[in-house]
Amino acid sequence: MELAVIGKEDFCLGFSLAGVKNVFETDSPADAVKRVFDSPETGVVVFDESLLGKLDELERAKIENSVRPVFVMLSLNEESDALRKMIKKSIGVELW
Repeated sequence: MELAVIGKEDFCLGFSLAGVKNVFETDSPADAVKRVFDSPETGVVVFDESLLGKLDELERAKIENSVRPVFVMLSLNEESDALRKMIKKSIGVELW
């Protein structure tokens, strides 16, 4: 199972330096999301939450409901609720 990263250049830099090979630096993520879904070896996708608004509703729903690959939304903003929602959806309990 491989890790993939989709985000802007500054978001992806650390992952590239850490040795992640499937890094998609982009400002329009639709093509990168399609490529990740088409890749059977990708199991986890780290996604820049700031790009979520650039996807249409259908693509966002597909990401949020995806089991394989699993999309992990990361944000530079402290107020982000995406991780909290993902944990609650996964285990059925709100942790904080």
